[in-house]
Amino acid sequence: MTRQKKTRSAVSNGLRHLAAEDARKTRQPKEQTKKKGAGLKSGNRNSLVSSKADSSNQANKDKRLGSKTPIPLHPVAEAETKEQLQPRASLTKAKPIPLAPEVELAEIENDSYLQQLLEKVEQDEILTGKDAKYFNAKTKRLAELLTELGLDQEEDEPEDALSTFAQKDWRKDLLGDDD
Repeated sequence: MTRQKKTRSAVSNGLRHLAAEDARKTRQPKEQTKKKGAGLKSGNRNSLVSSKADSSNQANKDKRLGSKTPIPLHPVAEAETKEQLQPRASLTKAKPIPLAPEVELAEIENDSYLQQLLEKVEQDEILTGKDAKYFNAKTKRLAELLTELGLDQEEDEPEDALSTFAQKDWRKDLLGDDD
């Protein structure tokens, strides 16, 4: 078969193209359906017939009127408002729970921040500000706890024999010099 060139003209064996008017006439009309309601009927609040409102006591009340409580037009006296604004609970400063002296002593000895400050003091660094206040307060409390528990290092440590020998003047004993 030989190739035939396609043309735009309608072929006698194809369907005839109808004009717009003719196409409208041949189409079947759509069935008309009722629109779905979107919400309540207009003017519903003004209607006198309502099944729920009839059964309640507020059947004849108009919803638009609102509250009937009186609003004061003049400022209310300050004494009345102060009484209403007073708190019912009183706030007090929280008191720390007192610890046993042994427990408090152990906490001070295990305080890592105090240990760091103590190392700085041993290295002849000067503490300032909050560090100095913290260091002074903790060392003061440590001394108080040691005296309270009877663990003073001055009283408990036996004197070193060499230091007592160096302090004593043996010349007077051996030579008998009274000078």
